[in-house]
Amino acid sequence: MLSLPSAKNNNNDSNIVDLLYHLCKENEIEKVRSILPYINNINIINTIQNSTGSTCLHIACYYGHRHMVQLLLDYGALHSIRNLRHNLTPYEEAYTDDIKQLFVQHGKLFSNNNFDYDYIEWSVVGDDLLGKRREFRQAIDLYKNYDNHNLVSKLLAEVIHYYLNEYLKNESNDAGNPEDQITREQIETIEGYFKEAIEKQDYLTHFVKAYTLTNCFYKVLNKHLALYILQYFDNTKDFSSNYRLVNCLVHIVTLLIYHPNLPQYRYQGICYRGMRITQNDLNQYLSNQHILNRSFLSTSIDREVAEMFAGEGQQSKMRYTPKNHCALQYSCLCQYLIKQNSTAINIQSLSSRPDEKEILILPFTVFKVIAIKQNYLNNPTASISIEIELEECEDSNDNKNESENSQTSRTSSLSSTSDDIKDVEEYQTFKQRKRCLYSIIRFLMFAILLGLTFMFIFIFVIHQVTRRKYR
Repeated sequence: MLSLPSAKNNNNDSNIVDLLYHLCKENEIEKVRSILPYINNINIINTIQNSTGSTCLHIACYYGHRHMVQLLLDYGALHSIRNLRHNLTPYEEAYTDDIKQLFVQHGKLFSNNNFDYDYIEWSVVGDDLLGKRREFRQAIDLYKNYDNHNLVSKLLAEVIHYYLNEYLKNESNDAGNPEDQITREQIETIEGYFKEAIEKQDYLTHFVKAYTLTNCFYKVLNKHLALYILQYFDNTKDFSSNYRLVNCLVHIVTLLIYHPNLPQYRYQGICYRGMRITQNDLNQYLSNQHILNRSFLSTSIDREVAEMFAGEGQQSKMRYTPKNHCALQYSCLCQYLIKQNSTAINIQSLSSRPDEKEILILPFTVFKVIAIKQNYLNNPTASISIEIELEECEDSNDNKNESENSQTSRTSSLSSTSDDIKDVEEYQTFKQRKRCLYSIIRFLMFAILLGLTFMFIFIFVIHQVTRRKYR
């Protein structure tokens, strides 16, 4: 058997990481199988190797070693870690369908809340998405009465107390990629902005300041929106464990959508979004396809800014498969045509990074894919590999709803603070009662089943005793 250095210090751990990484690259599966049981710190298999910036699972996926990937997954290798050079997860490094299927199967067997970016559905794709959008907007009508400061303060206090100080802090303790984690110090900074929003009665300004900071808050928030926000609108699901999280996410989005100062920042026209995408991402964009975004989309009115984020001219330095040199990621520029005035806001004057000239597209917006240009097919040295043109789908009900909303807003100012708070509390109480009712029903069904079981046993015993008595 291979001799394994004892993991007594960081230097020895680093040696073990280097050894495992090399064996995984060379597909020495029996040697790896013999080593893994003797590693004291199993997190070593999730450690990024210094010289390459990747983990053992990354390199096994990249070289197509299916059985090695299976072994590492069985020993707890994390899916969600991104390598340092290319910002790809192991799933995104895999170029064979059989290895990708391993991740899907493993995710089903060991599902938990530690979702990987590969499995997050950032958008809804399909037909009649305008109808879906209307349903979402109708479901959040409760938040129209924004002019009530006490109500807003109460909702933001819950965001601070639960989402920032409980949920995010607990999540920051979990293992994962450092670039996708938010630190406790960053959480405290975000908390400061939310507290200022309450004190100065200006949620719009201070949310944008927090969102545009150069930390992970916008990444983490958008991940949670993509994962959980739709649960709020699904009456068939009882999201008891995520109840407070989902409500906090709804507060964050809808208090922005119905902010009274939002109209002065509204934007209509063309904006651009630059990103590096994988083939998995690209598969969502088909000509004439309709897409509804679950989270915020950061775009810019400046095409050059978007091209910078796309990795303009950097395609040759991006990740390719080792054998046939096919691209695993592409530089991509999306062009959005914003038609309605309730879709996007120009936050340049509010942003912590005004030089990016950011246009923030709000969640639940429907776009149609107009055209896809795959520049790399004709010109491998093209500065931008893929260009996607999207146009917003107009909803004829929007203008009507907007006039109704303004009228409702004027009328709602006459209603009392306590009434507005009562509305929210009554809704939350209804949800809690619904969960309690389901719990009681489940308990009663269990009790009935248990009673029937005991009755059957009792009858069976009496029957046996009676038979013996008369023999």
